[in-house]
Amino acid sequence: MVDLTGYRLTFDDEFNARSISQNGVGTTYRDIRAEWRYDANSDIGFGRSSFLDSGSGYDPFSVQNGVLTITAAPPGTSYSGYPGSWQSGLISTQGNFSQTYGYFEIRADFSNNPDAWDAFWLLPNQQSPQSSSTNGHQELDVVEHYGNNDPGVYSTIHTTDPQPAGTTWQQTRQVYSELPNPNGYHTYGVNWQADRISFYVDGQPVGSQATPSDLHSPMFLLANLAVQSTATTGSRFSSSIDYIRVYSNDPNAAAVPQDRVSSPDGRDPGLYGATAAARSGAGVTGASSGSTGPASGANESNGSTRAPSGTAQSPAPPDNAPCYCTGTSIRTDRGDVAVEQLAVGDRVVTAGGLRRPIRWIGRRTYPGLSAPPSARPVRIRTGALHDGVPARDLLVSPDHAVWLDGLFVAAGHLVNGTSITRGEPVRDLTYWHVELDGHDLLMAEGVPAESFLPAPGIRGLFDSPDTGVTA
Repeated sequence: MVDLTGYRLTFDDEFNARSISQNGVGTTYRDIRAEWRYDANSDIGFGRSSFLDSGSGYDPFSVQNGVLTITAAPPGTSYSGYPGSWQSGLISTQGNFSQTYGYFEIRADFSNNPDAWDAFWLLPNQQSPQSSSTNGHQELDVVEHYGNNDPGVYSTIHTTDPQPAGTTWQQTRQVYSELPNPNGYHTYGVNWQADRISFYVDGQPVGSQATPSDLHSPMFLLANLAVQSTATTGSRFSSSIDYIRVYSNDPNAAAVPQDRVSSPDGRDPGLYGATAAARSGAGVTGASSGSTGPASGANESNGSTRAPSGTAQSPAPPDNAPCYCTGTSIRTDRGDVAVEQLAVGDRVVTAGGLRRPIRWIGRRTYPGLSAPPSARPVRIRTGALHDGVPARDLLVSPDHAVWLDGLFVAAGHLVNGTSITRGEPVRDLTYWHVELDGHDLLMAEGVPAESFLPAPGIRGLFDSPDTGVTA
C-alpha cells in the first residue's frame, strides 16, 4: 500500500467546482496547448482527436457531484477542431503548477468504449535540448488506458536517454498491469524520485524503473480523454475524474489545504499518511490556553507550511461540520460519559487537565441511511493511533480534528484503509458537537480531539442550535 508518511499535499482538486479556461489565467487548468493550437478554440490532439475549449460551441467538460466528466463527441459536433476529428477535452496545469519528484495520483472511472484513450501524464516545463524525433522526448505517463483493453494499465517513461543495449523499451521504460475488475473508480499513481520511478494501481505497487538522467526538473499535469486513430463514427462516450492529488516529501514543500472530499462512491482512500494545510475557516485554528494544543492562531496545523500567496484557501463546506458520533465517550469530572448524555453546564476534563463547562451542544441527524458518502464517519479503530489509543473505536466526521504528535489533523486525512477507515453506512447517523467557553481539546475515547469552534455559519448546520448562544 502507498505510504506517504512525511509527505505534504501540494496540489488538490476534488472537482467540487469547475476551473478551466483556454490559457489557464485565473483558473486551475488550461484546455488549449499553445504549441498544438489548431484554431481559435481547439488544439490538435492525438489519435483521432481535437481538444476543445467551450468557446468552440461544444463543451467537453462538466462538473457535478464532485466529478469532472469529459465527453468525446463524434465528428461534426462543432465548427472547431481538425476536420474529421472527434471533439474531446484535455486539462493541463502548465504555467500554474509543476513539481520535481513526489507522488502524483488520479482517481478515475475511465471509459470502456472501444475507441477511448484516457490518460494522466506529466510533461516538463521545458523539454531537454536533446529532444527530437530521433532522440525522443521527456514525458511520464502515469496511466494510459485503452477502451479496447479495458483491464490494461499502461505506465510509460519517455526519455532522451539511449536505450540500453540488448533491451527493449518495454523492459526498461514501461510497466504494464491489469485490473481484476476494471469497472468503477480506480486510483493510478506514480512516485517519482531521483533514483526510481514507481507505479501504483489502487494503492498497490505494480512495478518500477530507474529514473532516466533527463527527468529531474519540474513537470506539470495533464489529463484527457482522447479517441483512438482507428475510430470511425459512433455515439458520444465519457470518462469521469474524482480527484487529482499531488504530494511532496521535500521538507521545504508548501502544503495546501485539502478541499471537501466528494467521492462519488464513498470510497475515498485518504491521504495515505500525508499531511495537508489547515483550511481557512475550517475550525482548526489552535487550542486555547491550558490545553496540550498550540496557542490560538496556529493555523499551520497538520505540520504543513502555509500555502504560498495566491493559492486559493478553501473555506469549510456549508454542509460538512466536524462532529462526534453517538456513543462517543467524552471525559468529564464525573467520568467518561457518552456524548449524547452530556448537558449544558456539565464540566469536561480537557487534554490539559482543566475542568471546563459546556456552553452549547449541537446535534445533526441523517434519518435512515440518508447520509451522503461524503458525510459518513471515519472509524479510528482501537489502538490505531498509539498503544491503547483510542481505548475503543472512535467514530467522528471526516473534518473533525484530532491532536496527533503535536499537530491538528482532520480525521479524513488519517484514513489508511485498515485501522482507520471511512465511508461505512450508519443508520440514523447522528453527529454531536460540544462547545466550551473557548476552543480546546476534549478527551474522546482517550484521544485528544477538538471542541466546537464557532466558525461563521457552522452552528446553523445543527438541528438543535437554539440554546441562547449566537454565532
